[in-house]
Amino acid sequence: MVDLHQVNTIVATTICTFFVGHPDARIETEEAKLLAKQIIQALEEAGLQISPVNPANASH
Repeated sequence: MVDLHQVNTIVATTICTFFVGHPDARIETEEAKLLAKQIIQALEEAGLQISPVNPANASH
């Protein structure tokens, strides 16, 4: 897996970005970070791995 902090940051940022357009359903940055950690943990427990794409193998 790549740097876990980096993965959590990416997921948390995505969660915050999603809620920007939903004024009735707000989420604070710290809540998004906690949610991101839970999502990553659930993916790991399911046997999934997050890894960087090898540019030589990436399809465009």
